[in-house]
Amino acid sequence: MDFQKKIVSQEISRTGVRTILVATDFSEYSDMALQKAIDIALQQNARIYLLHVERLMKKRTFDSPEVLIREQIGKFPEANMVEIIPDIRKGSPYEEILKEQAERKIELIIIATRGRAGLIRHHPTKNLATRIAKKSPCSILVVGA
Repeated sequence: MDFQKKIVSQEISRTGVRTILVATDFSEYSDMALQKAIDIALQQNARIYLLHVERLMKKRTFDSPEVLIREQIGKFPEANMVEIIPDIRKGSPYEEILKEQAERKIELIIIATRGRAGLIRHHPTKNLATRIAKKSPCSILVVGA
């Protein structure tokens, strides 16, 4: 995993990045992904798109995603120094992350290896980060291994 992070870091510093997508399920692992995105955005003067995907059939058992996104951003004092654009979609996390990447011409996706049940599965062949890495045309940074 460190080797992959090193490759992505070298690529970012060499070419620069202007758009970052962070997939969030509001877990501590998603917080780690957002912190990494903020660090990179500050260095690269990049814009962050913070995406939460609600599954269509899942009952909501917590606050609204809009409230949770604001709370998550509020955890990071340096977040006010970068542009963070929240987005909420409904559907399959895999499909919606790839759609967001294409629509916004995202150059870097940052995603956590773990999260709340339903966003990132723990089975290696069904891992959301792995599936996205195989399909996405942009760089992927996986955090929280």
